[in-house]
Amino acid sequence: MSVPTVKLNNGTSMPILGFGQGTSLYNSECTAHTLAALKTGYTYLDMAQMYGNSQHVGAAIKQWGGKREDIYRLTKFGKDSEHDKPSDPRGALLAELKALGVEYVDTFLIHSPLMTGTTPLSETWKAMESLVEEGLTKSIGVSNFREEDLLKLKQTWKIAPVVNQIEFHPYVFHADNMRRMTTLCHDEGILIQSYGPLTPIVRASGGPIDPVIKKIAEEKKATEAQVLLRWATDYTGGIVVTTSRDETRRKEQLEALSRVEKLTDGQVEEIAEAGKGKFYRHFMKNVWDNAKP
Repeated sequence: MSVPTVKLNNGTSMPILGFGQGTSLYNSECTAHTLAALKTGYTYLDMAQMYGNSQHVGAAIKQWGGKREDIYRLTKFGKDSEHDKPSDPRGALLAELKALGVEYVDTFLIHSPLMTGTTPLSETWKAMESLVEEGLTKSIGVSNFREEDLLKLKQTWKIAPVVNQIEFHPYVFHADNMRRMTTLCHDEGILIQSYGPLTPIVRASGGPIDPVIKKIAEEKKATEAQVLLRWATDYTGGIVVTTSRDETRRKEQLEALSRVEKLTDGQVEEIAEAGKGKFYRHFMKNVWDNAKP
């Protein structure tokens, strides 16, 4: 089950499906689950300093025993408890590299615009750019960034972010500030990485997309979860990050982007239109509650 890749704005490529180490695996011993995901066929592992489990991911990769280039490693820096401390992306990345047992990662992100301490975003981004120059990461990007945060970076960046990892699904994409953010990302060649793509059926079931998803799943001979995963990447042209402790679900999610055919333009729009009938955000409310409308 080969997962397709997508080209980033710096010429490198990333698999369009990542196995995340947050949510159900947050701050936990996740070696067995990560090893199982690798054996199932996942080739991109999505980590973060805040998740507190990168050493277990490193152990899983070591047990798996494949080649360095066979696994795409992405991690992020920033902790909620460090809001009032100076940001240190280099120190965070060095710690992640040690935990993972590698000399570089493929992509390194700022986890949130609120996790850079008192340091201006422009200075933090300059430090991120230096990590590319040092060879400690091939690419840099952001996560949970609003339009206003990206515009601040744009004033001084020498290297544009390759991705913005954001909660993205049919019940959140249509907010005005989300639309402005995604338009800016498109204009700058910054790919959207969608996390929480299954939120409409996992955390907000009973909404207007339920019958639409069910109908399209029957048409595609797929599950409803697979349809939502396909929608996230088909709508954005980007990448999806998801996770599960359940082996059957991990396989289901992998097959959504390795075996299930792309949605038609009509199916993509049908889901989008139904999604506009409800707004629901689950993650990073502290970031978006203060966003421009």
